[in-house]
Amino acid sequence: MTRTALWLIGVFALIAAACVAFGAYFSTVTLVNAHRSAVESRFAMTAERLAGVVERAAALGIAPPAQATLAALLASEARIEPALRSIDLVDEHGVVLFSSDPARVGTAAEPASPHAVRRTALNDFDEPIARVVMRYDPQVLDAGGAALRADLWRVAWPSLIGAAAATLAVGLLLAVALRRAARRAADPSRWPSAARAALADVDLAHAFLDGGHDAPAGLKDAVARREGGR
Repeated sequence: MTRTALWLIGVFALIAAACVAFGAYFSTVTLVNAHRSAVESRFAMTAERLAGVVERAAALGIAPPAQATLAALLASEARIEPALRSIDLVDEHGVVLFSSDPARVGTAAEPASPHAVRRTALNDFDEPIARVVMRYDPQVLDAGGAALRADLWRVAWPSLIGAAAATLAVGLLLAVALRRAARRAADPSRWPSAARAALADVDLAHAFLDGGHDAPAGLKDAVARREGGR
């Protein structure tokens, strides 16, 4: 029985530790995805604002290729975000008109880079006239996610060890209490007085049935006491 109890306590401790570990893992995934989504949302807001600047200038009759002040604006916005590689203004043919990285001006933009946020600028007829492309470095986002994972596991490991230790401690205390209760139950001298009296009545009844004679005086007295108690 003791070996079985210890085995069960160990299993429950492992289950408690596994629950904490799974909780930490899913929390890590959720936080990393939320971090990436928050950064990309911030990029999307910046791209939306820049596309609005292009649209307002176009409404005043300034075509995107003639909006020379955009170069300084794109460079200023790119300096705010260290994760950005460049902010490009691309025309409808896919050629970079202006960029925070001057070396990219006049080159062809990547058609479908997975690490970029895009917003299209429209004219008054809702026709696309240019596209703002914010290219970011995925390694910077990964570094932020790794920092989040490290911080979370720094908290999770003590919690995991504490959950396992607490389960072991509680299990051992319960096992000791159950063992003491079993010992008391096996020793009639440690029973309550009512239980001992009931056991004595049972012994007398067994003696009467085994002997086949008249009921012993003790049994008669016990029955009389019971009848009187009613």
